[in-house]
Formats: sequence, C-alpha cells, structure tokens
Amino acid sequence: MAEVRARVRAEVRVRLARGGVRAFDDEAVFLAAEQLLARALEQRDRQQLLLPELLEDEDDWRVNPALRLESHRPIAGRTIIWLKQKLLLPVTRWLYDYSRENFARQERLNFALMACVQELVVENVRLAARVDALEHERAGGPGPSRTDST
Repeated sequence: MAEVRARVRAEVRVRLARGGVRAFDDEAVFLAAEQLLARALEQRDRQQLLLPELLEDEDDWRVNPALRLESHRPIAGRTIIWLKQKLLLPVTRWLYDYSRENFARQERLNFALMACVQELVVENVRLAARVDALEHERAGGPGPSRTDST
C-alpha cells in the first residue's frame, strides 16, 4: 500500500510541476506542502480554529441555507404560506436541496482553508522566532524579539 501511495504521490507531483507549480519539481518541497495540508485537514474540531473567533460575525463564514416561509400579511398570510408550502415548495424543492448540498460543500471548504491558514500562521510564527534567535546569536547579544512586539 505504501508503494501505491508513493507512486500516486509522485504522479501528482509531476502533474502539478508540469502544470506550472515549479516549486514541486523539488520532492522535499512537495512532501512538506503535502504534510502541512494534511495536518490542517486532520483538524476536525472547529472549536480549535482561531480565525472564526476573530471574525466579528459567525455568519461571515458559515453558510446557513434556512428555508423559512413567513408572511407580513396579518389576514391572508396563513393562506399564502399554505399555498406556498403545498404548491410552490414541492416544485422548487430540488433547487433548494441542490443549493443546500453546495452550501454544505462550501462550508467544508471554508473550514479546510481556515485550518490551512492557521497551520501556515503557526509555521510562520515559529520560523520568525527561529530567525530572530539566529540573528541574535550571530549578533552576540539579546535583542527585541518579533514575538514580543505587537
């Protein structure tokens, strides 16, 4: 099984490199990118994502295709809603189901992208800290750190 995975991975890498992603000519870069994305996609708990917490409104990123039939008419409202439910809703149900499936797919993609961005941010912070440490080592003394300033 490992051999099959390695062969498929090599084919994907070559295809992407031919498609214009020249960085994937280097197998080590491809493997590092694949591992980073796999780590991000393994994260299944949405409560562990920072980006949704920073967004002002949950509706900014979460897709919620609710189907509510309401009326502002006090007298004829119930009749109109009943007609919509019995006549129009069955005719347009397929469109609603199709849209709901696409919205769910989009929400999964949004989650995966947020997890990837979070992994990249963490990697960037770690690399910046390592660069700072190496610069201070080379300079021979302590100095300000990127993680200390805001």
